Amino acid sequence: MTTPRVSVLIPAFKRADTIEAAVRSALAQTWTDLEVVVVDDDSQDDTAAVLARIEDPRLLVLSHDTNQGGNAARRTAITASRGEYLAFLDADDLWLPTKIEKQVASLEGGGPRAGLSYTWYDLRHPGGRIETGRRPTASGPQLPELLQGNLVGTFSVVMVRREVLEAVGLPDPTLPSCQDWEFYIRVNSQYEMVCVPEVLALYWRDDHDVNRISASAAKVIAGHREVYARIVDRLDALPAGQAAQSRRYFMETFANHADLRGVGTVAAAIRPAATSVAEIRFTVRMAARAARKSAAVTDLR
Repeated sequence: MTTPRVSVLIPAFKRADTIEAAVRSALAQTWTDLEVVVVDDDSQDDTAAVLARIEDPRLLVLSHDTNQGGNAARRTAITASRGEYLAFLDADDLWLPTKIEKQVASLEGGGPRAGLSYTWYDLRHPGGRIETGRRPTASGPQLPELLQGNLVGTFSVVMVRREVLEAVGLPDPTLPSCQDWEFYIRVNSQYEMVCVPEVLALYWRDDHDVNRISASAAKVIAGHREVYARIVDRLDALPAGQAAQSRRYFMETFANHADLRGVGTVAAAIRPAATSVAEIRFTVRMAARAARKSAAVTDLR
């Protein structure tokens, strides 16, 4: 059996309604030298039965005996895969036909230090409505923009060289949220990121989906706290404005999720000499917002 150049990695949990379309969007790529590795993360619905209907020798389906989370499933898929390039796809997202072809070209054109390629994406809502998604263009190593928020977005737009994982490690299964963003930060600390400025993926956005991570404030808070702890020492090396922008992102995220402690943690790390009046005012506003939201949650209980 010949080794495919590209491995598509799909973690699946309770996605019987979307997994077939996701897999078929990968198998229908103009780049045909690929394998698709799906890991059913103990879905306990009809996900396995749906996958069994897809007849293509390039498809490999594995399963977990217990639910372990998205990054654990990605790690299982990575271990089983054989390709030189690894492309992530979530089980409810879709690819446009030329995505793999254009991302391979972007990595090969970027040279050996180009380790991660990402594309633009649009959002696909229940009922078929399409919403314009992210349009970042940042490329290069150690991007300060990547410390100011997840500019790339979903795993489904990302392709990496296998050697990148050997250098920086696999996606972290211990994170309750920000699993994709933390991985991108790690990769970009050693390799360049390259952007393919074209919409080549459709991200499924269902605000009523109880299984999505963003539906859990506790998971959002815990993941952002962990990412902040891992990058806080790097902020002092940034220009003051960029460091302030990063702190603003974290404080606003914590405030919006009623996490006064998280706001305080970020504020406590600010060096007095680098603090502007505007940043002090922003910090006070975020602390007040977090306190109000926390009180509102308490009242609902």
